[in-house]
Amino acid sequence: MWYHGSDVAGKFTNKNLALKAEERREMNDFLYGELRAVNRKHFYEIWKKAQKGDLETLTEEEKHLAKIMLDHSGEYFNQFEFADAMADHEYDPGTEVNPFLHVTLHAVAEKQVEVRDPIEAFQFYNAMLKNKCSRHEAIHLLLNIMIKFLFQTLKEKVDFPLDSYRKALVKYKSRKPEKIIRLLEKD
Repeated sequence: MWYHGSDVAGKFTNKNLALKAEERREMNDFLYGELRAVNRKHFYEIWKKAQKGDLETLTEEEKHLAKIMLDHSGEYFNQFEFADAMADHEYDPGTEVNPFLHVTLHAVAEKQVEVRDPIEAFQFYNAMLKNKCSRHEAIHLLLNIMIKFLFQTLKEKVDFPLDSYRKALVKYKSRKPEKIIRLLEKD
């Protein structure tokens, strides 16, 4: 029976529920920080092996990440070099590029092109190559489109809108690279 004086009912007061929500938030923040630290240390280990050319001990996926990191060493050398020491640094998406997220998304975009899934990613990539983009520039344009949908997904906590992503790739593949950037900035 639920009534005001019950010990059980007392556990469901707004104050207790708010406390539980705060505890969950703190636990989530703690777990996120721990996972971020592990992830950065893993990137650091890949980086060190890539610099030495010691790729034999890496998995295929790690080799791929190592190549992407080396390709971006001019931009993110310090972040990769000190990834273990910066394990708890949280990048501000409004003012900073998270190089670890960038490398990860780079790998995702390259995988989409490689396996042609979705096929529109492969078609977009090839259209950008025909528009005189380098391989790297074409992947970055693909990333810019993907990120638009990925951030929406994370912000709204909904499924990735694959159909909308596919339609955007079809829409943008006939555009010049400069125009794509301007259109994405407007959206």
